[in-house]
Amino acid sequence: MHDQVPEGVVDLDRFPLHASDTPTYRELLAYCREELAEDGCCSVPGFLRPETLARIATEATALAPQAHRTSTWHNPYFAPDDSSLPDDHPRRSFQERTNGFVCTDLIPETSDLWTLYGWRAMTVFLEEAFGIAPLHRYADPLASMPFNVMRPGDRFPWHFDTNEFTVTLMIQAPEGGGLFEYAPDIRSTEDECYEAVTEVLAGDRTRVRTLELHPGDMQLFKGRFTLHRVTEVTGSRERYVAIPSWARQPGMVGSLSRTKEIYGRVLPIHQQQASVRADALVD
Repeated sequence: MHDQVPEGVVDLDRFPLHASDTPTYRELLAYCREELAEDGCCSVPGFLRPETLARIATEATALAPQAHRTSTWHNPYFAPDDSSLPDDHPRRSFQERTNGFVCTDLIPETSDLWTLYGWRAMTVFLEEAFGIAPLHRYADPLASMPFNVMRPGDRFPWHFDTNEFTVTLMIQAPEGGGLFEYAPDIRSTEDECYEAVTEVLAGDRTRVRTLELHPGDMQLFKGRFTLHRVTEVTGSRERYVAIPSWARQPGMVGSLSRTKEIYGRVLPIHQQQASVRADALVD
């Protein structure tokens, strides 16, 4: 990580991540903490400068044809079907997900995304906003900072995240659809609240909130206990989102099977980690 301030990337007057002793920084941090505490989701509008956004959008457009596309069916828990449960149980509710990912190693080294991702102040800010420290940049060379690409007709149905938090940067919004919808704190560590989840899956919108992200916006999200989805993309323009990722432990990479499924390929580091995990199970 570096301490160089990326003045041309982020609007530092509004978001002085490098100046944690200023009132503006403290106000920003308080806002993010309050939003995350209230419903697990926070939008930071206009985080990227317009000229930065334009450069990254150009990169995303050029790379989008190389996205590894998948079409899979899953329930909200990414778990296998359980025939012992009733047919209307949420763990037996499977919907199709279609989208693609541009692997991190395809993004040019000169990209503003790398400047932002390597900025130490960014990591420190996320530690303080999420209340998780220390955080480390995700070590996976394919998944640490990919582009998510959704074409017209693509959607990501209702689900819970397995990771604690997600950071996204909206790069290009579609002409229609592609909205982020979520039902905050619908389950807990003590109670899966299957009845409430079933209601949302059946179309009850009492608990559902909608966030329309605009290009340049940053989103902070805690999705482990919040049911959420991205609605179907409509129109002729694709939806591009950059997903810089952090982890609690240094050196973490994705599993062999999951990486192959989402990104279409694996690297020697994934093979090595798979061997380490297998050895740990044997021991």
